[in-house]
Amino acid sequence: MYETDSRKTTEALRINEDRYKGLLNNLEAGIVVHAPDTSIIMSNFKASELLGLTNEQMMGKKAIDPAWKFVDLENNTLSLEDYPVNKVLTSKKPIKSQVLGIHSPMFKDVVWVTVNGFPIYSNTGDCSEIVISFFDISARKLAESELKRQKDNLDRLVEELITQRNKAKPYDNDFLMKVRNCVLENISIIEFDVNTLAAKLFMSRSTLQRKIERESRLTAAQFVRIIRFEKAHDYIQSKTHRTLAETAYAVGFSNVSYFSKVYKKYCAEKIMSSNSLKL
Repeated sequence: MYETDSRKTTEALRINEDRYKGLLNNLEAGIVVHAPDTSIIMSNFKASELLGLTNEQMMGKKAIDPAWKFVDLENNTLSLEDYPVNKVLTSKKPIKSQVLGIHSPMFKDVVWVTVNGFPIYSNTGDCSEIVISFFDISARKLAESELKRQKDNLDRLVEELITQRNKAKPYDNDFLMKVRNCVLENISIIEFDVNTLAAKLFMSRSTLQRKIERESRLTAAQFVRIIRFEKAHDYIQSKTHRTLAETAYAVGFSNVSYFSKVYKKYCAEKIMSSNSLKL
């Protein structure tokens, strides 16, 4: 009778243990349980996958490649005392959402993880286990890096465009300066066109067209539009208006979507021109 009960208890424990291991191995988080001396008591398959270590290496039965290491956000190698398990053991406090990189010869790139850990205490108040969990955030880190790279490139291009624009002197000519000032004085007037400009300057349209083309190599309409775009750029950089529509109206455009389209084209052409000057 006693032996039968013992076998049933043993079998129940085995079933519960198998179920426990099955649950752990199906988690998306890597789980590692350490003894107080930091040796590994148990780990799941995801931990082995994320850490780039075999189960034998994690359990200390096989040597770990010296190239394996934890790194911080600046890719500096972590010292042993800064390893998650040692931080929990030393501080006797949990760690939450610590971001670390895992450099392993098994990986092509560094695997980035968020690490959580906490100590478990016995009835006597001694630390009996340290549980560490790892969540893969490599995709998020890659997206963040790409976003930062694009932002840096955009900031650099905008800075180059502004610098190039400030260096340029398209209005050194007295006549072009006079034309420019006239356009700026009437820039918010939607109906202000080349005919109106010529009348303001007491010139015929053909004479105005000919002089502008000779001095700037642009048609009169192109010259006026560039002045509008430059003023729009100044407004946008200085955040003069709350909306793009307000900026469009302020420089003489009644169709906001059309303004947005041609202004973006203007900026792209300026950037390309700026880049070509450096070749």
